Amino acid sequence: MGEISRRDFIKLSTASSVYLAIGFSSSEFGISEAIADDKNALNSNESFSGTWIKIDQNNICTITIPETEMGQGIYTGLSTLIADELDMEWQAVNVVRASAASKYGNQLTGGSYSIRKRWGQFREIAALTRQMFIESAANSWGVSADNCITKNATVFDKTSDRKIKYSALIERVNKKSLPENALLKTSEEFNLIGKNTRRVDALNKVNGEAIFGIDVQLPNMLIATTVHAPIFGATIGKINKDKALNVAGVVKIVKIENAVAVIAKDTWSAFKAAKLLNIDWQFSGKKINSDDIKLSMQQALEKDAAVVIESGNMNVAGDIISANYIAPFQAHATTEPMNCSVHIHDGVCEVWAPTQAPTKAKKMAQKYYYSLTDRLWKKAKKLLKANNVDDVVVHTTYVGGGFGRRLQQDFVAEAVQIATQVSQPIKLIWRREEDMQHDFYRPIALSKLQAKVNAEGYPVSLNHHIISPSLRESLSPGSLKRNKQIDKVAIEGAANIPYDIPNHKISYSAISSPVPLGYWRSVGSSINAYHLECFFDELAADKNIDAFKYRQKLLGNSPRLLETLNRVAEISKWKTDPNVYYGIASHSSYGSHVSQVVKLIKQNQRFIIEHVYCVIDCGIAINPNIIKAQLEGSIIYGISSIKSEITISDGKVDQSNFHDFPLLKFKNSPKITCEIIDSFESPGGVGEPAVPPAIPAVLNAYYAATGERVRSLPIKSSKLVL
Repeated sequence: MGEISRRDFIKLSTASSVYLAIGFSSSEFGISEAIADDKNALNSNESFSGTWIKIDQNNICTITIPETEMGQGIYTGLSTLIADELDMEWQAVNVVRASAASKYGNQLTGGSYSIRKRWGQFREIAALTRQMFIESAANSWGVSADNCITKNATVFDKTSDRKIKYSALIERVNKKSLPENALLKTSEEFNLIGKNTRRVDALNKVNGEAIFGIDVQLPNMLIATTVHAPIFGATIGKINKDKALNVAGVVKIVKIENAVAVIAKDTWSAFKAAKLLNIDWQFSGKKINSDDIKLSMQQALEKDAAVVIESGNMNVAGDIISANYIAPFQAHATTEPMNCSVHIHDGVCEVWAPTQAPTKAKKMAQKYYYSLTDRLWKKAKKLLKANNVDDVVVHTTYVGGGFGRRLQQDFVAEAVQIATQVSQPIKLIWRREEDMQHDFYRPIALSKLQAKVNAEGYPVSLNHHIISPSLRESLSPGSLKRNKQIDKVAIEGAANIPYDIPNHKISYSAISSPVPLGYWRSVGSSINAYHLECFFDELAADKNIDAFKYRQKLLGNSPRLLETLNRVAEISKWKTDPNVYYGIASHSSYGSHVSQVVKLIKQNQRFIIEHVYCVIDCGIAINPNIIKAQLEGSIIYGISSIKSEITISDGKVDQSNFHDFPLLKFKNSPKITCEIIDSFESPGGVGEPAVPPAIPAVLNAYYAATGERVRSLPIKSSKLVL
């Protein structure tokens, strides 16, 4: 059992009451300090009240979750860590979302990181809390704390039949000094971790009570929508508002920093008026096209590149096999379009945002609220601050799909700017066309792959040259210079290749592009897994070696990934059905290891994905059902990207909606079987790791069926039904 000491905690008190308030500093790692809770919290004899955990007189445990719930089950997963270590009954657990506040540290949900980040932190907080209840009970009974155990929010005396609920110990606990140490449970002692507990957000989502960003309703609320420059780099010129202002329900049309906003009494009036705006967009320079970007990437192949990894002897002898692979720009295509509600009142800017980054959302709201409000508001703000009242409040709502798009806070910035133009609360809703054409896209990327293979057909060297616009540079200018011209996102999934290859070189070339870039579900791994896993399939096919056995031989130094490979071959009954075309792929990302097998079958001269098998080793599985749901969603998302792309013509995005940016339809979705490897390792991520292998597994099965290699996405063939 692991121990934590009291040296990283303090106890804070007010004149009227005492609260244990345990939390983290702004650092994302480790437990660093205790933080005082709200001054208006309940009196010390009414509740045990902390930043993360509150237990009331009814033995109800309320857990505050700082991460964003966007379908991945994080409210359930994180509360499970606390409830298990605290020995709470699951039905007595209540979850509330945290507003954006410094006491919760940097609130950001992405990179399949939430459970990994909180795994130790939340369990340690709960263990310390449990120990305080144990010691309080032991003191009241006059026995050693070692004689006491906990179960279902109750302390039991092992030497007698005495027991006492946590709720009856609240006053004692709040007056007690922190214990010297607390013991973490071993995996054998878990009661909730590893079990399929119900999702804490399931009921509200089923009965319609769950509030997503787009659901927010406030009295006298107006609806706004924005129109952005269709051409990357264009600015707003003259605006002809006449036709738009004639639309019934339109209240106001205003220019904001990077767009024109229509404010109306209802959604449809705003949308209709937006289409009638006549804006003279100003642009000078060359309008970019997809072909220009691809040409730049081809030209970069002939130039010097930044070396990422170079190990061994790249001049080793062997037969050379080469191939170039390209992945297109991708949009996030979230089900819920960008939206944000803002109400400026009484000197306060109140924001409701479906954001993956509440801390960033608050900073963005502060930036525009502070710069746009007049002297009267500034005077009110001074009074608020003098009374320790926050003048910018961000409420994080449920999110209808994030996938990385909502890490950027442009929609929050726009909503705050619009709200300063009217005296009523506003809800900004982007039209789907604006959403599709003004995304932060996954970068286009080209891989030049060259392997040298020995007489048996196995690689003795691999040279991988990656060319793409830099995502990091797009979001943070100067990043490339600071990182020796290497974008760590671009090489993700390539730098950590699991195969045992003695001689290996990776290089990277960044090209310039005005297309805004952002994090997309599994980011660089989604690109490099496609390129590498299809290329390794080529290497196996070149010597007529079974694709599964080929990988198996190369994974000797990656035992966890190898186990998933062996298991997925077993449960899919690899190549046992002569009427089925099989594809296989493996990839490790975000601390987890995934292998997949795809089965294609032929129907009416076309091929359909009949079944996908997925095996993951994600360390300790907090909630198996939620993990499987995440794997299924990731597989669907990955398969969808095989047939979709974002292209640029004359400086603007060609695609505008789901008719020309297709997603996988229900009728074409395959059966999916997922299995989780039993593991005692610390948890890995689960929201993204199944996306990368899904893409090459499908394409490798397509090759098995047709003999055609798909080295450039999206797939154009009508033979594959998607």
